[in-house]
Amino acid sequence: MQSTRPVEGSSIWSGPARHSPHAAAVDTRTFAWAAARRLCQDSAELENLTRIRPGLLAAYCHPEATKADLTLTAKWMAWLFLLDDRIDESDLGRDADLLAEHLHDLQVTALGTRTAADRPMSRALEEIITEASAGMSDAWRLRFRRQVSDYLSACVWQAAHRQAAQVPDRQVFPHWRRVFGAIMPSFDLVERTNGGALPSCVYYSRPYQDLLIAAADLVCWTNDLMTVDKEAAHGDLHNLVLVTAHDRSQDRQAAAAEVSAACERRIRTYTSARGHLTMLTAALGLPDAAQHHADRCAASLRVWIRGHLEWGLRTPRYRLGTTRAGRD
Repeated sequence: MQSTRPVEGSSIWSGPARHSPHAAAVDTRTFAWAAARRLCQDSAELENLTRIRPGLLAAYCHPEATKADLTLTAKWMAWLFLLDDRIDESDLGRDADLLAEHLHDLQVTALGTRTAADRPMSRALEEIITEASAGMSDAWRLRFRRQVSDYLSACVWQAAHRQAAQVPDRQVFPHWRRVFGAIMPSFDLVERTNGGALPSCVYYSRPYQDLLIAAADLVCWTNDLMTVDKEAAHGDLHNLVLVTAHDRSQDRQAAAAEVSAACERRIRTYTSARGHLTMLTAALGLPDAAQHHADRCAASLRVWIRGHLEWGLRTPRYRLGTTRAGRD
């Protein structure tokens, strides 16, 4: 149904996509880390992780990051892929109470309310949070922990809807799509790879929040355009194209066109918010270095959108007939 190149002709494709030259080395490091931490339950999980290449995704989304920051980002992405697939491919993804119990140790690890449980995924999450937080502000660290926790809670929301065979409400779905897609904690790493946390007066400002939401929606919605056939084949309705088709009583082709049009509107929102952010940082009287840092983080969100698309077209993760697609 959907073109292999979503939103064909869109300005989202403008300019060349770049990726870090460290992609292969980071993949190797990440696979070795996953094996050493015993994160993969069997050889099939490790083989799937090898095929989808979290290091390449990190390299496309953060083309100028150091090898160390790329490796950290790839570890986070690998951890997400493993957890998502475990939930989606088992009864956990369709039993909200069972999943909430299963995720309890990860929740307390995310929030830092007690020492990580002696389980591979919990220990790995604590390692990722500790490494990501090094050199960052306390405010950033708390935000990152909270947004990882929000992601875990959203997985339970998703399981509850699957369990009740409910199609999500189209009005609230974009919010939950961003959260169970783990986009916001992933975007927190944009600040890290660009040299440090944004001041709260910038991060929580309307322009930067508009940038975050527009970029997150573009990542999620283009993902849904790429995966709609695959998710429909598996009966998973947590996809904006399928939610729109149900809400509008449309066929998938018409719904995909509507989602593509929504992506174009989000690109315009991003462009407008970028200009407003520049005016805000100047009006706040921030030092030139702080203004430049805010602009770099904003630009990096645009790179993330395109980078995810490039990776998505090159990975087997989104292809019909292979392992089911998980969220980004």
